Amino acid sequence: MRICRLAIGISLAALLAGCAVSPQPESLEFDPFEQQNRAAHSLNREVDRTIWGPFARGWGTTVPQPVRSTITNLRFNWKLPSETIQYVLQGRPGLGARAAMRFAVNTTFGLAGLADPASEMGLEHRETNFDETFFIWGIPEGGYVELPLGGPGTQRDWTGWALDILLDPAFLILPDPGVDVLFGVGAADIVNDRYVLDVPLTEIMHRSEDSYTALRISYLQNMRARLQGGTGVDQLEDIYADF
Repeated sequence: MRICRLAIGISLAALLAGCAVSPQPESLEFDPFEQQNRAAHSLNREVDRTIWGPFARGWGTTVPQPVRSTITNLRFNWKLPSETIQYVLQGRPGLGARAAMRFAVNTTFGLAGLADPASEMGLEHRETNFDETFFIWGIPEGGYVELPLGGPGTQRDWTGWALDILLDPAFLILPDPGVDVLFGVGAADIVNDRYVLDVPLTEIMHRSEDSYTALRISYLQNMRARLQGGTGVDQLEDIYADF
């Protein structure tokens, strides 16, 4: 199982990295993969309407908030070693030290991350990944890519996602059962994210005149703002909401 994950990660990272390093105009009009993206979007939109959205809403209304918060705490905690490395690669050792301290506190005093005493000490979580590292290194985002059942991203995003999995210390060190648990926690937190984002995503995916364009532009604007220190994906807005 582990060898299979590594092989998939290496193949995907190599494929997308080769595309992402080529300089491309980062304008909102640049959409070199529009045809295949729209096909993927049609599938994703229908799956979200019939399965994903209803499931996430059911999850959010039946699973108590403390349980959902615990799942998020666990996911954030096991990502901290990887994020510590990312901050070092970004040339920000201060943030790396902060992430390492947060991991030590929550792992020791927060029952391996079930609780979040570090935030109460002023060590709030600041998520980072290879996408931000590539951005700081000056690697262009490439074209927008919406994957079937995977959602929106760019060539740089998906390259970073593959490397985040491939080089995550937790996945490399833990035995397979532990890795499977972490994947399960991550999957549950993704469901929770869909529930939290239900209002803006429903507006974009199902009430926009052109949901593909609305999702693409909203994603790109929020992604760029996040990387530049501004807003994040939790503040997605439908640019066509007034039309």
